[in-house]
Amino acid sequence: MTLLDRYLLRRYIGPLVAGLALFVFVLVMDRIFELLDLVLNRGISPLIIVRLIGCVLPSIMTLALPMAMLLAAVLAFGRLAQDRELSAFKSAGVGLTRLAAPLAGLGLLTSLGLVAFNGTVLPGATAAYKRIFFEIIRQRATVAFREKVFVRDFDRYLLYFRSKEGKEGVLHEVTIVESPPRPPRVITARTGRLRMDEAGYSVILELRDGQMDQPADLTGQHYTRIDFASYEVSLDIHSALQGGDRFFVKEMEEMTYRELRRRITELAQVPQERRLLEVAFHEKIALAFAPLFVILIGIPLGSLARRGGGVGIVLCLGVLFAYYACLMVARGVVDRGHLAPWIGMWLPNAFLGITAGLAFLAAHRESSWIRWGR
Repeated sequence: MTLLDRYLLRRYIGPLVAGLALFVFVLVMDRIFELLDLVLNRGISPLIIVRLIGCVLPSIMTLALPMAMLLAAVLAFGRLAQDRELSAFKSAGVGLTRLAAPLAGLGLLTSLGLVAFNGTVLPGATAAYKRIFFEIIRQRATVAFREKVFVRDFDRYLLYFRSKEGKEGVLHEVTIVESPPRPPRVITARTGRLRMDEAGYSVILELRDGQMDQPADLTGQHYTRIDFASYEVSLDIHSALQGGDRFFVKEMEEMTYRELRRRITELAQVPQERRLLEVAFHEKIALAFAPLFVILIGIPLGSLARRGGGVGIVLCLGVLFAYYACLMVARGVVDRGHLAPWIGMWLPNAFLGITAGLAFLAAHRESSWIRWGR
């Protein structure tokens, strides 16, 4: 590594660390506000919330790192341009392509590291988050059920029982109002017991000796009654806590590359599910290369934005918005079967690559329409 490379990396590392800290803080605070309800209103221990945040940090890093690397490239080269150092390098015969080499190398190493990270650390952290969140559901389902109090925590169901034996004991004289359907279905049982299915991350309410009444109309004068000796109600744990449906993740997000490939092979005769798994597989890899491409965009744009600062932030937001919009459109097209999964997931990176090429061309020509603050 030459003296020039070390100098450029030093100018880049400072904005990178600051930008990464900023974006991680913003994304973590967004999750903290969502989880704060669990502590203030649901009685969940703050230590469990800390563990949850630790589990989501890997996914936050995968989002924050490309944004920070893009911002750092724009700010670093914007400062070089403002200080006339780029002009000095050019006078000495050192072009922008040569100056971009050390940062591009750093971006490539980061992307290769993220490929491994997305296939090992990220699935493990996602699975750990799911287990911890299910433990919260377990606490809410067993502790929060109080005698002679309507329980409204579970979507579709309004629960009521007369008494409970022990902390996790038998419920007596259970009444459940289920809606939909319309009109609501009423289920009553002599006893009930909560059972946790950890393998399926679900909560089952087992009812004994009861009956189910389904009114034929809103007047309630006509209804169908079914007696049962045993009946199970699957409680919707996705809505048991505020925001729960946002935290529960699809099983494929917990899979490593090897597990995804094996599952794709097993579902060869199920095209729709196979397609979803292929999207997840290629998305993990394609997203890992975003840091490389955003650096290649940020370098020429920074050299053209003389004042960096606010201009750099605007540039970053514009590029990132376009990238994620392209990603969402590609996902939609792939989900409808109009495009192969690998093509759809790499299209956003192709967009970034083309943008980087155009940005380098503009920098080579020193396009005046990008040079704010001259």
